[in-house]
Order: sequence, then structure tokens, then C-alpha cells
Amino acid sequence: MKTISLVLVVLFLVAGVAFAGQNGKIMVATKQKSPEAAVSDLAAQAPYFLIFDNKGNFVEAIENPLRGNVESGKLMLGFMLEKGVTEVIGRDFCGDIISIYKDKGITPYNFEGSATEAVTKLLEGKVPEALKENALVATHKALIANEVGNVEIIAVAANGETPEASVSALAVGARFFLIFNKGGELIDKLANPAKSAENPGIAIADLLAGHGVSLVVAEGFGTKFIQYINGKGIKAFAFKGSAGEAVKNILQYSGDSKKSG
Repeated sequence: MKTISLVLVVLFLVAGVAFAGQNGKIMVATKQKSPEAAVSDLAAQAPYFLIFDNKGNFVEAIENPLRGNVESGKLMLGFMLEKGVTEVIGRDFCGDIISIYKDKGITPYNFEGSATEAVTKLLEGKVPEALKENALVATHKALIANEVGNVEIIAVAANGETPEASVSALAVGARFFLIFNKGGELIDKLANPAKSAENPGIAIADLLAGHGVSLVVAEGFGTKFIQYINGKGIKAFAFKGSAGEAVKNILQYSGDSKKSG
């Protein structure tokens, strides 16, 4: 009897591993649009995101709306939560993004091969989790430095009117947009027009573009809003902390870019 119980326990554990990917949707970062496409290396900068259901059926292919944005790995979190993703597959994950995803119930995996192969093997429990930073961290930081190196005007979505105010959880929900120049000086503060606007994302994008903003900071962004600001030539930067700390962080990257240049 004990032997039978032990066997059942082992089978249960094996089944748990084999179906670890069936809690929600699976997203694969790919180089092309089809399920036969190769898994992309830098997941957040992949040309496409392929969505599969929890049984491995292909659902849709989406052109990456975050590609080219600063800290796109952190921005990708909101996108995945919107889509109900609980597993994401790429070849490499940089920085502290692994723990950030896991804290929100999303497990990242490393795989080299096609998207279809990746999903099939994930559902069989044969794809390793991404456990730590990899050799691309330095490259990742260099990419960010390059993106922010020419920033002139920074807008921070904030919950208050001073640099000590916390960065807003969502850009469109901010009470204010604090405007800083490339020297880190607060030069203006704008009340968020979203409360009275028919389409808040478009209204805010127009407002920021009208003030010459090239980079907007918030803790989180909706994908539609990112598309609106990208259309105005404005990049998104994810940051949690105070508005002043966000600007210092960006200017540090900018300084690193100048040193490397």
C-alpha cells in the first residue's frame, strides 16, 4: 500500500511539472510572425509576440508595440498582464526582470528553437526556467544608455507637484506631468487633462508632444498609450520611486552614453 501511495505521489509531481505551463496563456518572443519562427534573443525587443493558449494552440501574432522603447522589458509586464500571460519564452532575459515577472505570477523561460517547439516542450516540462541574469546585461545597459543619450525634455507622470512626489502607477492616471530639462531641473508642471478628455491617451500624447517631450516616465503604461506616444516620437521609461530619482536615473544613463561615445 505504501508503495502504491509513493508511486501516485511521484506521478502527481511529474504531472505537475509536465503541465506547469497550463495556468494561463503562453507568450513567445519571436523573430517572425509564424509559429515556426525562431525564438528571439532579447525578448522585449523581439519583432513579434506570439500568443498560445494553455493547451498549446496558437491564438495570435502581435507586432511588438514596445520595441525600441527604453526599458521595454519592464514595459512588457503590463502587456503580458493585459493578455493573461503566465509564461513567457525567450532566449535571454536581462537585469532584474526575472524577479519582476515572477512577482506578478509570470514565469520566464529560456529556449533556442522555434516557437512551436518551445511551447510543446514547455507543456512537457522540458524547458528550463530563466533563473538569473545573463551575459547580455551589459549590452542591455548599453542599449538603454544609447536610447536616453540624446534626451532633451523628460516628462514624469507623478502623484504630486514636486520632484519628491512618487511616480504614478499608470501614465494616464497621473495627477501631474512634471517636466524636466536635460540638466535635471524641473521647468514646468502640467495637470493631467485625461479626466475631461474623450480619449485620455491621445490627449496626453498631444500635450507632451506640444511641450517638446522626448521621454515620459511612469511605473506602468498601457500598450495603446505607448503606441500614441511613439507616434509622436516619444519613448516610454518604466520606473518606480520618486520623480526626482527617476530623472537622476535617466541622466546617469545619459552620462554613461557620453562616456562610451
